[in-house]
Amino acid sequence: MICPIQDARLAADFEGRHHHRHIESLMASPVFASGREAIMLRLLHAAPHTENIDVAVNGMMIFRNVSYRELSSYVRLPGGSLQIAIFKTGSYRRPLFTAYDHVMPGRYYTIAAAGTARQLFPVSVSDHKAADPNIRSMRFVHLSPDAPALDLAVRNGPVLFADIPFAKASRHVALASQKIDLDIRAAGTNTVLLNVPKLQLEAGRHVTLFCLGFANGAPSLEVKEA
Repeated sequence: MICPIQDARLAADFEGRHHHRHIESLMASPVFASGREAIMLRLLHAAPHTENIDVAVNGMMIFRNVSYRELSSYVRLPGGSLQIAIFKTGSYRRPLFTAYDHVMPGRYYTIAAAGTARQLFPVSVSDHKAADPNIRSMRFVHLSPDAPALDLAVRNGPVLFADIPFAKASRHVALASQKIDLDIRAAGTNTVLLNVPKLQLEAGRHVTLFCLGFANGAPSLEVKEA
């Protein structure tokens, strides 16, 4: 669970020496020799109408110039306590948001920069990567800042995930189908907000569907598959 940091001291040195650090110095740390205490972390920019962002973790600038809808590759980092600071790209005097998170070593995580330019915050979800080659599964993450709670349903079929609120993720559900048509609906209704046609589910994959954009505005609702 991510918790806000009330002060902005984390940003104090970014205009100087932190700005010029490189990820290679992290990779040289002994923690990466075995990998047993490391995590794998990636970033999704999910905040519409927000400029490109840089994200620092524990005082190290890890993700740079990430644009809306962009999903980074995974970066290996030490597990445990993380301080996360989100900045407008190239501007390090004051973070847009700072937060604290605790992560378990050996796992994969996605940090989404969610909300809007006026109210930006990170959402952390744990990713499933050790897939059974005979199983396919899916989950749903609600990151649309103006949408109500959402249902994800098979078109003309059952509801897979019900009443998912903003900034929350569903559990993973195993699916037998290789190709599936989905509808994103306002929770508890038949009002379809977005069609997701012909989603391909390969055996051995844990698919995450991130719902991005605005239900009532531009950019409109869309699904980012990962």
